Amino acid sequence: MAAVRRDGKMIEAQSEMKFSDAELEFLAEDEQVEIVPRFKFREVQLLTGPCGKFEPMVPVKVPLWFALQLQEQKMCTIQLPSYLSPEELDEQVEQEERDRELNHLSPMHFHYHELAALMQRHSRTFQESDSWIKVKDVEEVRDRKLHTSLGELQGYTPVVKISNATAMEINTVRPFLVASLHKFRTLHVAEAAVAGVSQNAVDSQAAGGL
Repeated sequence: MAAVRRDGKMIEAQSEMKFSDAELEFLAEDEQVEIVPRFKFREVQLLTGPCGKFEPMVPVKVPLWFALQLQEQKMCTIQLPSYLSPEELDEQVEQEERDRELNHLSPMHFHYHELAALMQRHSRTFQESDSWIKVKDVEEVRDRKLHTSLGELQGYTPVVKISNATAMEINTVRPFLVASLHKFRTLHVAEAAVAGVSQNAVDSQAAGGL
C-alpha cells in the first residue's frame, strides 16, 4: 500500500517497487531451453510462435514453462543451458574478478538467476552438477561490485546507468535507487532555493546601495 506524505504527495512503499521471486521466475519461464524429447509429435503452435516438431532423442528448443510441463510428465529431459554449466560459470567469476577495479558488471544472461532456481528445483541434470554453487559464486562477486558502484553516488542525477545488470539485480537495487534519487532531488531543490534566496538578498543590497 502506498504511503501518503503530509503534503499530499504519494510515495510508493518499497515493497511495491519489487517483484517477488515467483513473479521474476514467471517472466523467466518464456526463455528458450533445449530439451531431448521421449516422444514423437508434430509442430505445435504456441502464443509465442511455432514449437517442434518433436522426435525421440532429437534436441529441440522450447519455452522453459513448456519444458517443465513435459518433464513433469516424464516426456523429456531438460538440457543444461551452456551459461549455467559449471565451466562457464567459473569463467564468469574470473571475468567479474578481472573487471573488478572497473566496478562494472560483465555481460550475463538477463534471467540467469531465475532459470538457475527453476532448474535447481526441477532438473536432475542441474541438481547433480556444481552449477548451483557456482551461481552463488557469481552472485557474490557481482553483488560486491554493484554495491561498490552504487556507493559512489555523490549527488543529484536524473538517471543512473547500470550496464549488464540482470533482472534479479535490477529488482534488488530499485528500492534503494528510487529512495536515494528522491533524497538527492529533495536536497538539490532545497539547495537551489537557498541559492535563489541568497542571490535575491545580494541583489537587493546592491540595489539599495545605488
